[in-house]
Amino acid sequence: MKHEFEINDAGRSNYFTSKKAGDCVIRAIAIATETDYMQVMRALFQLSFETGHLPNDVKTYGVYLESIGWRKQKTLKNAKGKKYLLGELPVNETAIVHTTKHLVCIKNNTVEDIWDCRAWCANSYFIKVK
Repeated sequence: MKHEFEINDAGRSNYFTSKKAGDCVIRAIAIATETDYMQVMRALFQLSFETGHLPNDVKTYGVYLESIGWRKQKTLKNAKGKKYLLGELPVNETAIVHTTKHLVCIKNNTVEDIWDCRAWCANSYFIKVK
């Protein structure tokens, strides 16, 4: 499976003019859940006060995702025991994927982000429980 790539800032540019981000967790969740960027941002910052961890820490965003019906999945590996590249991850549903120090959304077989990270290894990921 080969995923396409599409630039998507999740509506961030509606609120901020700076191109510098560091907000991949907010973007990935906003894209995957089709929720307003600022709504996700506010929810994560509020929850971070409760968890005692920053919004971009899995101990915060993981709690948030689970609270809205998403579940963490183990890293998938190919027949040779190697991690899949993000652009080749065999998922057919919307997924929020953790790579090295980055979170990204795969939706409709397309990696949606502000830069093309399909060559990075895919680690654990979240999917919506049905």
